[in-house]
Amino acid sequence: MKSWAGLLRILGCVQLLLGAAVFACVCAYVHKDNEWFNMYGYSQPQLYGGLGGGVGGYGASSYSGPKTPFVLVVAGLAWIVTIILVVIGMTLYYRAILLDSSWWPLTECAINLVLAVLYMAAGIVYVRDTTRGGLCNMPVFNNGLSGAFCRTEAGQTAAIIFLFINMVLYFISAAVCLKLWRHEAARMRREAYAQELTLSASVSEAQRPSEFFLFLRQLDSPEILHGHIPAGHIPKPVVIADYVVKYPSIQSAEDRDRYKAVFTDQYAEYGDLHKEVQAMAQKFEEMDRMMQDLASRPSSQMEQERINKILMDYRMKKADPTYLEKRDRCEYLKNKLSHIKQKIQEYDQAAG
Repeated sequence: MKSWAGLLRILGCVQLLLGAAVFACVCAYVHKDNEWFNMYGYSQPQLYGGLGGGVGGYGASSYSGPKTPFVLVVAGLAWIVTIILVVIGMTLYYRAILLDSSWWPLTECAINLVLAVLYMAAGIVYVRDTTRGGLCNMPVFNNGLSGAFCRTEAGQTAAIIFLFINMVLYFISAAVCLKLWRHEAARMRREAYAQELTLSASVSEAQRPSEFFLFLRQLDSPEILHGHIPAGHIPKPVVIADYVVKYPSIQSAEDRDRYKAVFTDQYAEYGDLHKEVQAMAQKFEEMDRMMQDLASRPSSQMEQERINKILMDYRMKKADPTYLEKRDRCEYLKNKLSHIKQKIQEYDQAAG
């Protein structure tokens, strides 16, 4: 919990408690709504007063009855959305996937802002209900039977307080989401910079003579095992895949769970890509055999030109950038998942 994400979860739990309190307090005085509608219905109260007892215009407000259903809907909707955010925030998917995305903290910020505005509207509406739209400020209304509607009960006062406190908490959550967004963006920049430094160091190590000789020994190359590097020889840099740097050996059970979450999330993408690439590769093999048969039996010069055109179109389709990109992505995911699986197995063997 010692992080911005943890603070969001704490705020979410407090918001759930206050939201439940708002719902309970408002529901406790729904009977006053029934009494209002039994007496006045959905029309404005007819006020009498002034000299001579005639019908008086005392600046009557356009109040047509309590709006507690709106308050209950806002409290219920906010409660459901908040519990979803809290549950998602406690999953490994949130820590391993959502925090690595640039859009989620901003999305969570927008959700909290919307809920804060809804709570503010609900608070204003409920305050207006307690004053009956300003009717309680008129002596002609605030007396006798109608005066009972102007009494603000302790539970109603508590509901108003909880409404506005929750509004403030949702605004604070939105600000924390912005802090989280900046913090995670800085973390990803640091990781990218560290990865670049690691790759640069790996390339530099690969260019050292001792590493060069070790590389030759690993390849069982008998050419040069001792002495200096031949003049003019430029060793090829060793390029390390990003997942090798990002997913080193597992040190704790939490790291294992995070690796497992990444593996599970990306395995689905790999499975879909693998099926698509395999289907396209099989189709290309069938077309290869068909093209060979066509090229071996040209009946005329015109037929040969037509076959050549078909072959050219086929080669263009086979070199389609979309297919090549999917094939490379599939191979990358295969190697990445194999690497993560190997690290998980190594940790399990060491722990066992």
